[in-house]
Amino acid sequence: MINQRHCPYCRRPATTGCSHLALAVEGRDFVRLCVEKCHGQAQWQMICEQRRQLQLPGSWSPEKEDFTWLETAFCDQFLSRLAWFGGMDHEWRSGSNPGQGGFCVLLWSKDPRRLWWELRDELERRATCLPLPKETSPWLVWLSPR
Repeated sequence: MINQRHCPYCRRPATTGCSHLALAVEGRDFVRLCVEKCHGQAQWQMICEQRRQLQLPGSWSPEKEDFTWLETAFCDQFLSRLAWFGGMDHEWRSGSNPGQGGFCVLLWSKDPRRLWWELRDELERRATCLPLPKETSPWLVWLSPR
């Protein structure tokens, strides 16, 4: 085990697991599994579609290939302000076969079940927010019906 992490609540090693470890998964699966654990797939699809429509330069997008940035962005934008969010760590885990090693993301919570409920509420709240309308050019104002 390289860079072994411990629970911020009970100090047990992450590899042994404890009731505070909400998720321990490879980085590339982190966002998908968070959304699945909270049963927020429909809301997540709406949020992704809203962001695609906004097309903000440099904004987060689910198509990003840098999974480290993606999990960090997801944490910053959706998890970090939740009351039941306890923290996120990264840990390198190796398996018995050479190809089994991987970069794991650890998600901590005092009560993981409540974290998933709270995340579901947050995704629902964000999915119901309407995207801001794009600004129209002043010379097109006369085309707008009154």
